[in-house]
Amino acid sequence: MKALVLVIAAVLLLAVGGGAAYFWFGQQQSQVAEQSKPLFYPLDRFVISVDHAQHSRYLVLELTLLSHDSQVMAQLPDASPLLRNTLVAHFSNISHGDAKDAFKDIPQVQGTLLDKFNQTLRQNKFSYQIEQVLVTNVFIQ
Repeated sequence: MKALVLVIAAVLLLAVGGGAAYFWFGQQQSQVAEQSKPLFYPLDRFVISVDHAQHSRYLVLELTLLSHDSQVMAQLPDASPLLRNTLVAHFSNISHGDAKDAFKDIPQVQGTLLDKFNQTLRQNKFSYQIEQVLVTNVFIQ
């Protein structure tokens, strides 16, 4: 009789332990899957005039920032004015022709802006970095 009680107790203990391990492992996988999903933060449309000898010309740019960290996304609204200022500084002295040439190589523009944005964040004591800058729309008039 004692042996039967011990066997039943052992089976119950194994079942509870197995269920707890399954639940904990499932939670860990869910958190890893959540962290691996990219999160996007679209910036407001950016419009700046570009130099042209004869006419007024404009560069219209729409960017989206990417990170896998939800804490980064939560803090990006605070950094948006700094990032927009970085865009103004970068594009303020560009000519119409230079703008057209630059946007022939979108990955290079994205890399340059990523470096400039992350440098701005570091200089202003933000504790995070953006992983990627996506050019979602560009129009050069």
